[in-house]
Amino acid sequence: MPWGALIALDWRAACIIRFMRTLAFVSFALAVSACGPASNVVDPVVARVGQVTIGTRELQARLPELARLFRSQFPAGSLDIDKRVFLLKVLLKNEAVLQEARRRGYDQDPAVRSVMIDRVLQDEVEASTKPVDLPNSDIERYYLDHSDEFIRPEQVRVLQVVNRDRAVAEMVAAQARAAEPNDIDGFQSLVLKYSEDRASQARGGDIGFIDRKSARFPAAVVGAAFALRRLFEVSDPVESERGFHVLKLVQRLPAFTPALAEAEPDIRAKLRRLLVERKKNALADALFRRSTADIDYAVLVKAALPAL
Repeated sequence: MPWGALIALDWRAACIIRFMRTLAFVSFALAVSACGPASNVVDPVVARVGQVTIGTRELQARLPELARLFRSQFPAGSLDIDKRVFLLKVLLKNEAVLQEARRRGYDQDPAVRSVMIDRVLQDEVEASTKPVDLPNSDIERYYLDHSDEFIRPEQVRVLQVVNRDRAVAEMVAAQARAAEPNDIDGFQSLVLKYSEDRASQARGGDIGFIDRKSARFPAAVVGAAFALRRLFEVSDPVESERGFHVLKLVQRLPAFTPALAEAEPDIRAKLRRLLVERKKNALADALFRRSTADIDYAVLVKAALPAL
């Protein structure tokens, strides 16, 4: 992603977070070079921004990836030296923005710190988590132990006319029943003429598939939808806080449990996410054990802290 599309954003911390995520690969080494110990091997400095320097070897290592990402930004007929200058300026501009972010204290923002922490753990763990970490036996065991997760409940799809006047709703129900049962167009003409629910009216009265636990619609409406047994059956007006609903059943799907082969992609994705989280926690524990962290429990006990 071109740097210009990012640094043109305002200086709010949320934007800096997105900027740092996208350009982490070009900024991390610069930050390290600013804070880390100096190398014993002299690397000729090719550019400097603030207290951060960019050496020729570092630039050489970064040029191929930068060129891949920013190749479309090169003007037609650019000379090699022009491309080098362009990419070097990308590095310098990114670092200048990051320095300003640090000056403003954005690196102390909890959201930014959270991104930094997760990036360290994610990069390390993702690199070491391969498909072999999830044997087929684990997939099958999860499928058997969590079968309720894969059951698709019975679902119905209905069209509705909603009107605040009971007499209008009763007239709509009577007209719908007088028409041919499979006359969907006729029912939808009633929707356009009488329904006061703008959202479903724009879809010809279609409210989509719902199951018995659906919370998108009043319980009375859901119950009445499932009470319709025959395809194209029309309900009596059903009262809710939105008005009176006249429903027409257009589709019913029975409860369904997918076979293991069908459920496997979702199971594998879920187990991999869980595995990654476990590895993240293990890595965080290992880094903590190697750190010089210490807790003064005497101070902790006496500190006036909010109740949890």
